[in-house]
Amino acid sequence: MAIGDHLSDVKVLWGVAGCANTSKVLLTAAEKGVDIDGRSVDVSSDVEMNDIKKFSPFGSVPVLKDVDFYIYGTEAIMSYLDDKGFGPSLVPRNGVIRAVHYQWSHIATAHFGPAVSRLTEGDDSAMDCVKNGLAALEAQLNSRNKRGDYIVGEFSLADIHWAPSVHALCLHNQESLIDSLPGVKAWWANMKVRKSMSKENYVAYTVLPSLDEIRSNKLRSISINV
Repeated sequence: MAIGDHLSDVKVLWGVAGCANTSKVLLTAAEKGVDIDGRSVDVSSDVEMNDIKKFSPFGSVPVLKDVDFYIYGTEAIMSYLDDKGFGPSLVPRNGVIRAVHYQWSHIATAHFGPAVSRLTEGDDSAMDCVKNGLAALEAQLNSRNKRGDYIVGEFSLADIHWAPSVHALCLHNQESLIDSLPGVKAWWANMKVRKSMSKENYVAYTVLPSLDEIRSNKLRSISINV
């Protein structure tokens, strides 16, 4: 099999519209120029979840299928797509910057993302945690210790880890939280228009779901190479 043959196949992604982890995978695929056939999963359906558990033993979604290879776990899928796709790696090569990249990815996944989820589900007590997360991001974006317009300077998976939760705030009428912080506002404006790392004429932001798609669990697909 020639190099690149697998990339010519459309990969199948099972996920949930509005799920931050599913959106992270879609953003990574879009950035790396990988076509995706998005298929929604109803996590309340025993039939559908039993099918998912055939390839994801703990029933976690998203799940990615590449030819006859199945992979689950958000970070694992993102890493796989980063390696399989086009363009430079989304994990910084420099050891110090790479560590900071993992640190900000962790903050988004373990702290900021869950707080945003609680807030958008009606838990107003999460507001302080969301504001603290955005304030920390503002400080990082304004840091003199980095070079570049993104969270660790160069664009990386850290930016992808933050994007779905910031998008969720905007969908739920909390955009003023973003607009009140100049660094975060500029970063988000840039994220919404930047072309993909794969050098394709494609804006990765466009794979993020609308509120109607979240409510109807309609998962977007990615068609770059067709």
